[in-house]
Amino acid sequence: MSVSVSERGVHRLHVPRFAFRSADLGRRLDLFLVCAVGSVIANRVFLIITGYPQLGNGTLHISHAIWGALMMAVAIIFSIAFLAPNNRTFIAFIGGCGFGWFIDELGKFITRDVNYFFQPTIALIYIVFIAMYLVFRGIERRDLGPDEALLNALEALKSAAIGELSEPRRAASLALLDRTGADDPLARQVRVLLNDAAGLPTPTPNRFARWGRDVRDWYLGLTTRRWFTRAVIWWFVVVGSLQLVVAVALAADHHGIRGLEEWATVISSGVSGALIVVGVVRLRDQRLSAYRWFERGVLVQIFVTQVFEFAQEQITGVFGLAFNILLWIAIRSMIRAEVERQLVPS
Repeated sequence: MSVSVSERGVHRLHVPRFAFRSADLGRRLDLFLVCAVGSVIANRVFLIITGYPQLGNGTLHISHAIWGALMMAVAIIFSIAFLAPNNRTFIAFIGGCGFGWFIDELGKFITRDVNYFFQPTIALIYIVFIAMYLVFRGIERRDLGPDEALLNALEALKSAAIGELSEPRRAASLALLDRTGADDPLARQVRVLLNDAAGLPTPTPNRFARWGRDVRDWYLGLTTRRWFTRAVIWWFVVVGSLQLVVAVALAADHHGIRGLEEWATVISSGVSGALIVVGVVRLRDQRLSAYRWFERGVLVQIFVTQVFEFAQEQITGVFGLAFNILLWIAIRSMIRAEVERQLVPS
């Protein structure tokens, strides 16, 4: 990968054209992984409750890996065939669910006797998820360049063309162009179009967008209350403490902490708690930064702790996963509201 300097002194990284990234890649990749983890555990719970039913006859068995492959095929078809930018969130959702259903059959793929119940399967699936998470963070780590900023601005114009460009999205696209120093002739033309808010089609948000806007306004109203910060601090202190207590109680199980699953549960809960503590310390002065630390702590719970809790106690693992996914959705919504408040001050 080589670097060149434009006439204005802007550093440009020469990357393959297929590797230009979306400004929303972190949010969508996290959604993909959360859906994958949720699908693995939800599928196993369903099979336990229903007594491992088989769809087929005495000769044929339609594996749920096939349904997972079908969902991934739907995601690929949507990404190939349709232009609407907002489709990518659906693609991340359905693709993540499909991948979870597919990889849940890992035990059958790696054993001679096609053993779905192969004991190390959960640990192997966990390793796959952690490897994917680290790769995704590596993709996200490098700052976006001028060319990527321009492509993201063009994506915003695509949204404007169908009446789906919100004011925060427009402001974010302009801020990214300014931050990266994108100033070639095409970038200047795109900036002119985005600056002309009155000349853009009037947004016509759908029902979900209107609902999301109402929730955002409700949240921003809460942040003006004096008790809000204290309530958030106490909430995360209590939640982090309870999750650590549950993890230790499950792992110890009257016989001490033994084996990979038990140690992984306890250690990951401790790591999650430490990340939440960092968020609590930062909350009063750096709310957005604090929320990002809370999110990291919850993602550790989802990707690591809940997987191993499920392996020890399935019902506890399921309810813990459901709670943490709902908590992650709430934190993501709060992060988005704070970012939009910075971009479009009220």
